[in-house]
Amino acid sequence: MRRFTIITVVLIGAFFIISGASGQSSDQLKTLQTLLDSAKIVEAPVFAPKTYQEAEIKLKESQRAIELQKKQQSIDILVGQSREFAENALKATQVAKLSLSEYLEPRNKSIKAKAPSLVPQLYQEAETQFMKATEKVESGDVKGGLKEADKSTPLFDTAELQAIKTDIMGAAAKLIDKAVVDEASKYALATLDRARTGYTKCDEILTKDRYNRKESLQYIGMAEFEARHASNIAQSVRSLERNDQAWEKLMLLYEIEMQKVGSALGITTLPFDNGPGAAADTMIASVKALESAGGELSQNKNELSVRLKKTLGQLNAPSNESEPLRLAETLDSAVAAVTSERDKLASDLDARNEKLAQLELTHEQVSTELGARQAEEEKVKKVRNILNPTEGTILFNETSDMVIRLSGLSFASGSSDITNEHVPLLEKVEQILAMFPDRKMLVEGHTDDLGDKTTNMRLSEKRAYAVMQYIRERLSIPADRISAMGYGPDKPIGTNTTDEGRAKNRRIDIVIFH
Repeated sequence: MRRFTIITVVLIGAFFIISGASGQSSDQLKTLQTLLDSAKIVEAPVFAPKTYQEAEIKLKESQRAIELQKKQQSIDILVGQSREFAENALKATQVAKLSLSEYLEPRNKSIKAKAPSLVPQLYQEAETQFMKATEKVESGDVKGGLKEADKSTPLFDTAELQAIKTDIMGAAAKLIDKAVVDEASKYALATLDRARTGYTKCDEILTKDRYNRKESLQYIGMAEFEARHASNIAQSVRSLERNDQAWEKLMLLYEIEMQKVGSALGITTLPFDNGPGAAADTMIASVKALESAGGELSQNKNELSVRLKKTLGQLNAPSNESEPLRLAETLDSAVAAVTSERDKLASDLDARNEKLAQLELTHEQVSTELGARQAEEEKVKKVRNILNPTEGTILFNETSDMVIRLSGLSFASGSSDITNEHVPLLEKVEQILAMFPDRKMLVEGHTDDLGDKTTNMRLSEKRAYAVMQYIRERLSIPADRISAMGYGPDKPIGTNTTDEGRAKNRRIDIVIFH
């Protein structure tokens, strides 16, 4: 049992090894086949035939080796050799195309003219000669290759011309051959000759200039028409020869076809009882009447076109069209564009009017604000004229609030009492505050840092409160418009290390809020 298990494991391991090798080889062959396909696309079999053939041989040997389950190493060697030949074929193809560049155009032209399918024998003769050149270049004999390539040029040129002629004239040639089989040479010789003349003329044109398709197609079209015409005539005459009664049938057939034309012209019955000439005259008269009506219609149409063009000109949408329908379509588009432009202009006008209204409102607001600012500046000027520098200064803090710094309002040491000597300055303060009847105010008291801080805080509060009470009583200011705050030494404006600095710090500031 144990021996059976070991053998089984060995066999399974070998299976996976072989399967892995098989998968690896399959991937190698796919990659190699892609490389060979790329070489084929750039025509390596033509420009590097020997090297490409070696690549294909090694590919087949690789495939055979895989089928025979040969060692992976042997397969790898064959695949590598095939890949090397394929890569060399690609390089050799580039070299050959570069070396034979001046001889490639005749070959390319013949291929473009479908010579390989239309004139395969002529093309193969030229291609065989050309491959003699590529084989020499591939072997390193570039000079010999150029000589052989030079011989292929007239062959490709001939193949191209014959392919063009076959493409353009082939159908006509078959139709002429059919006409001959239908005995047109006996029963419709003149018509057959016209077909042959058109065919010959087309051949002459292409021989002179093979790319003159426009003129050659005109003549070959005539040849095809006359060839079919000749076949139909020959078939009809042959049937008449076999049966005398066929003459009546033929006449009636042509009368039926003519009556179809007459019915299209609005003629119920053509006068065949007076002969084909009378029937033809009747149709001619009807056609002329239609032409006359058509002329009148054409005149009306031209007048309409002129009027439509004039209207388009007024809409700045000139047109070179002459058909009324096209002009009407252009007019519709122009009217739609004008309507759209009108709507856009109306929308723009509304937007501009709205913007103008906003600007006017903004201007009014700015004017009001500017007036208020100018009035404020006038007040500031007056305020600054009221106080002299020894009494105080006018400042503005970071929030644009006016600060009246009363440096001339000094209290006795430790005192918060307002004395008679304070009155002149406070009267000036009253005069200033009266200019701002609606503003809120804050009276700030400040000290230096000498002494106890708590004592200084209380003293600054008392002084600020005393000034606030004096102002309230004098100006009858409501309590909600004015307040007092003591900051002690916390907001110095000078150094506390000198007498001058400490004197600056001992101050009353009145803030008039913006």
